[in-house]
Amino acid sequence: MQKVEELYPKFQKAIEHLQKALNVSFSSALTETFDNLENGKIKVESGAPDKETVAELTEEYRQLDYDNLPRALKVQIFTLLTLKAVTQDASDYNLMPTPSVIATIIALIWQRIVSKGKKTVVDPAIGTGNLLYSVIRQLIQENHSQNNYKLIGIDNEEALLDLADIGAHLEDLKIDLYCQDALDPWMIEKADIVVSDVPVGYYPLDNNAERFENHAKEGHSFAHTLFIEQIVNNLKRDGFAFLVVPRLLFTGKGSTEFMTWLAKKVNIQAIVDLPDDMFSSQIQQKSILVFQNHGEHAVKREVLVAKLDSLKKPESLVAFNMKLNDWYHKSED
Repeated sequence: MQKVEELYPKFQKAIEHLQKALNVSFSSALTETFDNLENGKIKVESGAPDKETVAELTEEYRQLDYDNLPRALKVQIFTLLTLKAVTQDASDYNLMPTPSVIATIIALIWQRIVSKGKKTVVDPAIGTGNLLYSVIRQLIQENHSQNNYKLIGIDNEEALLDLADIGAHLEDLKIDLYCQDALDPWMIEKADIVVSDVPVGYYPLDNNAERFENHAKEGHSFAHTLFIEQIVNNLKRDGFAFLVVPRLLFTGKGSTEFMTWLAKKVNIQAIVDLPDDMFSSQIQQKSILVFQNHGEHAVKREVLVAKLDSLKKPESLVAFNMKLNDWYHKSED
């Protein structure tokens, strides 16, 4: 089997060739390249790309031997190319794909506290889909390849939704995608589960922010607090949220008031600080916040508070899993 190191440059060359021919972003060329490869045909609109480019791309695609590549290898290459696309096309930190190791931590907690059965799972800031797909893939593997999840994604960046669509196809997952501001009323059913890497910063639309209890009395509101409130409002009774949030949510300006409000609205289950060395600055440090909406079957537990050591040490994940087991069994006694 060809290795990622051998194939990645060939994929990149084909994408950049199409990018230059169409004069589009790397993200757009990436989406169209995988569309072409999946469909076995190069899309031509209004004479672009021209015949010469089509012939050159056809040869480049032939060298990829795409149809005979294992699905897992396609996903791996696409994920790496997506990271390059977002890094190259956007400077916004919020658009960066979430590291897949975070999905492993979320999946570990999910498996302890979420009941089996069909679930509607929503990511209201889906981006490229990396976090959601990584979590769901691990859960399906643990559930003997059974897929009990109806997936829905929301984002206001159309280019990212295109990448999320391709990513779902490569993962053999079905998903409904919606292009909208996630702080507008959702156009979907309420969620059993929300999984999301919450956008960080200030929300510029003050009139819309005023619909929320946690809007700022003066100036712009924090997007992340409004976002969490929107999630609470769109969770079914007994529903769970697994959120990657800024650590400043617990220590920054207004944190006491917000966390007091949140504790009244939901049952907070876990706060797990991610390793400091995952982030280039203190302001970018993040945590995983887990809570359950109130309901007949909601479980009040002592909050799991943990801090992960560097994930460069494999034993840190083992130590966390042991702490997670102790916490879960203690709450079940």
